[in-house]
Amino acid sequence: MKKRIILSIATILFGCSSYQEITEQDVKDTILGMFDSFSVESDNINNFKNFVTDDYILYEVGKAMTATEFIEFAGSFGTIEDDWIITDMKISIDKNSAHAYYKNKGRFVTLNNGKKELHNYEWLESAYLVRVDGKLKIKFYFSDTINQSVETIK
Repeated sequence: MKKRIILSIATILFGCSSYQEITEQDVKDTILGMFDSFSVESDNINNFKNFVTDDYILYEVGKAMTATEFIEFAGSFGTIEDDWIITDMKISIDKNSAHAYYKNKGRFVTLNNGKKELHNYEWLESAYLVRVDGKLKIKFYFSDTINQSVETIK
């Protein structure tokens, strides 16, 4: 009986020592890493899949998209410049998952048929992240446009 108690305590302690807590910085780094992965400055847009789960779903523009569908969608705009500003991030964390919601302002310059346009967007966004093989990844992402403008630039 004494051996079982000692073994149980050792198992609990060993399990706790290998447990890595999710931090707010982990959540922020994962979300910002995802954005960097599909920026026009990225060397490899398929790096996006390193930040999302295999069963990732994005809900945006009125439809659900897988990671592959999103990569195709993001590449269809002729974007030559992009940047995002994320503000008002609120994060909640439990043992194996996290949820974040925030405001996002995006600025995109596109070139299509020789015509340059400046697109400004404001979104309310939400991400649900889970631990997969010790790494934090985004499982579900929701994005709702709250304001947008487009202007031709020279």
